[in-house]
Amino acid sequence: MRKVSFLFAIVILSLCSACCNGSSNGETTYTVTAIVAHEDCATIFAEREDGAVVAEQNEVAAVESYRIADRCAGPFRIDAVVSEKMEGFDVTKSQEEKILPTGETREITVYIYEIGNEGWVKVTPEYDTTTGKTSEIFVYSDLFLTDKGIGAMSSVEEFATAYPDFHIRYVRDAELFVAETQGLKNVQFVINDEDYRGDKASLSSSESVELQVSDFNKESYFTAIRIIK
Repeated sequence: MRKVSFLFAIVILSLCSACCNGSSNGETTYTVTAIVAHEDCATIFAEREDGAVVAEQNEVAAVESYRIADRCAGPFRIDAVVSEKMEGFDVTKSQEEKILPTGETREITVYIYEIGNEGWVKVTPEYDTTTGKTSEIFVYSDLFLTDKGIGAMSSVEEFATAYPDFHIRYVRDAELFVAETQGLKNVQFVINDEDYRGDKASLSSSESVELQVSDFNKESYFTAIRIIK
């Protein structure tokens, strides 16, 4: 089992504090009843005085719920069944064309989860099965952060400082510049391709090209976080 993060411990302490103080100041009393976790993605549930079980929504818990970790972004997870409803998000569907490994083009349904004015998450289900499981996640919101505070709108330099083992490459089939770290499996931070200082056309001859921070403009930022199988 993975170690519980320091921030996670703070969340638990804050909930326990609410349990102790609620009855004395008129606030609703909560008792922690369960911690449901998939590796580093966790949801904390509490029981009200009237017996109802609810998800704790204080500020610290919200940060934990929107954690970027191995193969997941908060409540969104690779291989999880795509949900048509999710609390806190407005869900819509759209059609996108996808080029299959065979070269065939197919139109598939993707799901957009909007977070008010705080951005959105796009989830793509598996195209070759009927299970409805998630195969790709794109995060376009800075509410989703890694344990080191890196998100979809962070700079490439911030990422390199936070993750010294980083590497940057051009993924030809997706036509994306991405930064990655071994500490976050299947997670790619998408770099704005307008910040690339070289000739993008010259990268098309190789499936994956290794690059350096110096290959991009000094103040280069991410445009999204991509999570794949």
